[in-house]
Amino acid sequence: MTSSPVGQTQRPAARALRARLLTAGTLGTALVLTIVYAGTAVLALVLGVFLALAAVEWGNLAGWGTPARRAAYVGLTVALAAGSWVLLTDPATRQWLLWPVLCGWGVAFAALLLAETGRPALPSGRWALAATGWVVLIPLWLCLLWLHQLNPTLLLALFALIWLADSAAYFVGRRWGQRKLAPKTSPGKTWAGVGGALIAALPVGLLIGALEGYGAATLAGFCMLCLLTVAASVVGDLFESLLKRRAGVKDSGTLLPGHGGVLDRVDSLTAAAPLFYLGMTLLVPRT
Repeated sequence: MTSSPVGQTQRPAARALRARLLTAGTLGTALVLTIVYAGTAVLALVLGVFLALAAVEWGNLAGWGTPARRAAYVGLTVALAAGSWVLLTDPATRQWLLWPVLCGWGVAFAALLLAETGRPALPSGRWALAATGWVVLIPLWLCLLWLHQLNPTLLLALFALIWLADSAAYFVGRRWGQRKLAPKTSPGKTWAGVGGALIAALPVGLLIGALEGYGAATLAGFCMLCLLTVAASVVGDLFESLLKRRAGVKDSGTLLPGHGGVLDRVDSLTAAAPLFYLGMTLLVPRT
């Protein structure tokens, strides 16, 4: 008996889903254990490896084709990140970096809107794209570490928020998604998926707020921050999709089975982490 075409189609999809879940489970468990049991210095080294790998992928997407140029770009990215970590020790000083970064994500959102009209939305020069990579990747690395310093539970909350939102967007979009969110940038994303992601944010906000003992007003502010963080994660995801579309590739790399590259795994966090950290220092101040 021969297999039906439907069965032949379903088997690769099932294998891809298993690979995706296995990769996510393995990396997620390792990351959670590191966050809970290791200090910030160890976490900085672990996340620094992912920063370097993401910089390799960004360099490829930006057109830094030769190994020497990619190595120089990665080295400069890591050096700038380490220098920022050493210099930005005062929480008040960090806002001088984060407010411009959030403004930059506002520009990225405008670029996405422009791309949907069919007009060029990204700079064409390699150096401009390289600088964009620094604005995207370095604040992500810094904010994850600053959240860990502030409270490891909040860093876990951010990861849980993004992972659950991504999963909800995927499954809700597959089941009910009809109206495309950004058809020219990322045809697979739908408005229904965004709605599912936002709905998934509320239980996370309520649970973490209860664990942290927030009062009613603070809890409301924290839940609003969770919703804004998920909305920002959509922008980060779409912006990486725009960069990949410019480069003519489906994934940023092949390192992570079922996920593609490192950028494909952290794209939602690139815009979400700075907003979440800044929101925790402003909307939900801690003593």
